[in-house]
Amino acid sequence: MSAAPQPRTVTDARELLDLAELTDIVFYETYARRTSDGEDNPLAIQIALRREELVLEIRCRATVAGAGGEYLTDASAVFTLHEPIEAPDTVVAEFVERVGVMSVYPYLRESITQSAAKLGLDRPILKLLRPGDVHVTPDIQDPRVAG
Repeated sequence: MSAAPQPRTVTDARELLDLAELTDIVFYETYARRTSDGEDNPLAIQIALRREELVLEIRCRATVAGAGGEYLTDASAVFTLHEPIEAPDTVVAEFVERVGVMSVYPYLRESITQSAAKLGLDRPILKLLRPGDVHVTPDIQDPRVAG
């Protein structure tokens, strides 16, 4: 019986991108409600990562309030890897920042916009994310992300 092949060593985010395929967008929670306090809270995004042998799941929980509404959307981008990899946390963090969050963000924006429209409220305009806008730390892995 032969030993399992060694994981491929990945040294940069571009190389990781070549080995990954976006295979799903998963919504965990959407929430919207009218508010009377009129308090504006800017967009805030919490990011978590689930990392398995052939899967990277970047989960983003976005909250924003204003114009009479309060909104939350929790969704993730699921990437399937073509082969097992070995990559430093810094490489994975760069992938999360430059690819993962950018992949799920349009779905967060659309969900929040549609929620406001369903409530008959002015839709919050969520800014575009540009390279360098998102920064994560190497300890982003959270085994509870899929829970």
